[in-house]
Amino acid sequence: ITMPSSSRPLLLLLILAGLISSAYCDDDDDVLTTQLNNGLRIPLVGMGIGNLRYDLIPQVVSANLMPSQDMRLIDTAHASNNEQILGQAVAEFDNGANNNRGTRGGGHNPPALHVVTKVWYTHLGYERTKLSVTESLNNLVLWGNTRQIYVHMLLHWPRCNDEIEWMNCEEEENNLPQYVKYAGPPPHLDKENAWKGSWRALEDLYTEHAFEREKADGVIITKPIIASIGVSNFELDDMKVLMEGAKVRPHLYQGNSWLIFHDPYLMNLLREHHILFQSYAVISGIIQRRQDSPSAFHILSTLAHELRATIQSSSQYNKRKEPVITEATLLLAYCIHSDIGIVPRAAAEDHQHENSPFSIKAVVQHLTPDHIGKLERAIPALMKGEELHTSVSFMNALDSAIHIHWLNPETKEEVLVSNIHPGSVEVHTTHPGHRFVAYDKERRMRKEFLVEAGYGEDQFFEVEL
Repeated sequence: ITMPSSSRPLLLLLILAGLISSAYCDDDDDVLTTQLNNGLRIPLVGMGIGNLRYDLIPQVVSANLMPSQDMRLIDTAHASNNEQILGQAVAEFDNGANNNRGTRGGGHNPPALHVVTKVWYTHLGYERTKLSVTESLNNLVLWGNTRQIYVHMLLHWPRCNDEIEWMNCEEEENNLPQYVKYAGPPPHLDKENAWKGSWRALEDLYTEHAFEREKADGVIITKPIIASIGVSNFELDDMKVLMEGAKVRPHLYQGNSWLIFHDPYLMNLLREHHILFQSYAVISGIIQRRQDSPSAFHILSTLAHELRATIQSSSQYNKRKEPVITEATLLLAYCIHSDIGIVPRAAAEDHQHENSPFSIKAVVQHLTPDHIGKLERAIPALMKGEELHTSVSFMNALDSAIHIHWLNPETKEEVLVSNIHPGSVEVHTTHPGHRFVAYDKERRMRKEFLVEAGYGEDQFFEVEL
């Protein structure tokens, strides 16, 4: 009998609680979206450009807006100082020579673009936040009025924290332009309350854009529209305070992928209030730890190979538009299947393809409960850098002792690993595909056992020679 480990991570519970993922493909263009708690739909797959080199942004944006990639959401931040570069890159793509190279030309407006951006902790407080948001909206205005921009405005952090090595509260305050200082008091001097004023500012700005949100249904508005508001990097206690005092509850929460499995209380709160979790650091936090947990990464590699073969043999497979399916694609697809938004950053073209909505959707359509179960075991192990083993249990059902040997797969040498008394059970860690041999006390009877369980799974053998 093969069974998974008894402890299952949080996401499986989330999936079972919801029965199925609410990820949804819009009928007109098959884009994976989900519904926010304000009724608006947002793409689940995005790309991050927050720390991307300025000179790379136009090329990366142009490549990902092409129909072959079909990116509909881009994540950045006011503190990254690239919102204006992003707006210019989108406008140049829509107005330039790209219209003659397989884009949606021919007089049709391109699809709406969703932009997630954030208010930095130096701009916390009511007036400073309104100033930051105004600057972000102005930066994202597209000359030529080519497509609608929906902005999802978040508070980047609840406060500046000098205990975090790279945060320098007083120094950053001193370096601000004078007009920002005039706008409101220094937030690092009121760390418990400054963000509360910021949230009131976001609520007011969100309310002011209500008419534009209604009018934009099918009509391009000349300016970016605040589609939702939310927070990033807020811990549980701050989220509880926010939920108690908010007139408009957050629509979106952006956080590190680590939280998905290791902060069940925060994840439960978000689920209770139907707040979409959007994850950053998915690749860097998981895939890049492959050397620390090769057995867990082996699960991803095996599943990626299986899914490539499945997709290539399906009736919908098209060689001219072939999805790129790697371990990273599988990981991102798992998040989408679980109704978690993703914003991976990629400058290299090959990584952009494996992170694309097209490739991710191909995997999502073929994920099975068995795939999900294996991923539930592999992903937390990769996050922690822990090795996964296969556990085998041997129960002696005879009236006399038995001897269990491990069969070396290379030398075929039989290595004694345990003597088991009648009615007793012993457990060993091993690897999938390995074999064990059981002998009775007189070695007159011999029986082999093949380990069919995968990494992170258990297998039980009842020895009856």
